[in-house]
Amino acid sequence: MLKISGLDSYYGDSKIINDLTLNVPKGKIVALIGRNGVGKSTTLKSIMGLTKTPKGSIKFDGYEMIKCKPYERAKLGIGYVPQGRDIFPQMTVEENLKLGLTIKGGKAKIPDNVISLFPVISKFALRKGGDLSGGQQQQLAIARALASEPKLLILDEPTEGIQPSIIEDIGYAIKKINEWTGISILIVEQYLDFVLDVADEFYLMDKGEIIMSGSTENADKEEIQSKMSV
Repeated sequence: MLKISGLDSYYGDSKIINDLTLNVPKGKIVALIGRNGVGKSTTLKSIMGLTKTPKGSIKFDGYEMIKCKPYERAKLGIGYVPQGRDIFPQMTVEENLKLGLTIKGGKAKIPDNVISLFPVISKFALRKGGDLSGGQQQQLAIARALASEPKLLILDEPTEGIQPSIIEDIGYAIKKINEWTGISILIVEQYLDFVLDVADEFYLMDKGEIIMSGSTENADKEEIQSKMSV
């Protein structure tokens, strides 16, 4: 599905990601974890074409997209929810959601499974996005990304600043959408319990490099935590 190899990424003249190799197999949920400032979000921005990537390969379904524009990558079938969610506060929930359909020409319909997983859509359809709680905004942002039925969903810190009950709802929705549709999902996250519950595989990053990876089923939580706290 997504195969990254030998990737370098820069902000200005500063090299943030060094020789990165990371794979998201078809139908799997993969988490990229690590402390603040180690390059996790830069990795996602690199995938979406939002940073300079002079070296390496980013293949999606076998197609090399390292030189593609961000909108071209989205059209290939990648849904992206950035850190901070980026919903439009003055637009209603319904209007925000319809923006997710623009990649399909705006004529498609919101999938029923998305509506059933995120009750905020129907319950607050006419409410402005800015009037929702942080957790509701996150659910709206994920639903909007799923509206176009992408092949790969990318989530940057989906639990950040959200109360525990909503985190559980988001985790349940991520697992269910993966189960029902077979969509591949890449999550950047710091909340280790969430990762171990939701993801199939993990990569641990430090200083722009992968220092540990494996199956979450066989993961040693204490060892991961010790490496994250160094």
